[in-house]
Amino acid sequence: MQMRRLLTLAAGTVLAGAATVAFAAPAHAATVDVPFGPLSIGDYCHSRYPTAWIGFYESSGLRCYTGSSPLQYVGGGDPYLACKYLTPDVVMSASRGASDALVCRVIR
Repeated sequence: MQMRRLLTLAAGTVLAGAATVAFAAPAHAATVDVPFGPLSIGDYCHSRYPTAWIGFYESSGLRCYTGSSPLQYVGGGDPYLACKYLTPDVVMSASRGASDALVCRVIR
C-alpha cells in the first residue's frame, strides 16, 4: 500500500516538474522595428489634441499638426508613448526613421 502511494507521489512530482519546465521555457521572441507614417502618428496626435490629424517625428521631436495647406502646429508628443499607443507589442524604444517616420523597436 505504501509502495503504491510512493509511486503515485513520485509520478505526480515528475508530471508537475515537466509541466513547470514546459511553461517556464523561454518564448521565442524576436526584436523587430515597426515603422509608422504620418497618418498613424496622427492617430496618436488626435488622442492628445482633438484637432490634430497628422504627425511627424521631426528633428525637434514628435510634432502634431492640423489643417491642410499650410499645416498648423498644435502640439508635441512623446515618441515612446506614441509607440505604446500604436502597437500592443512590448516597446523597447522609439527612433526617427526615413521621411520623418516613427520607428518602434518592439518584442514580438
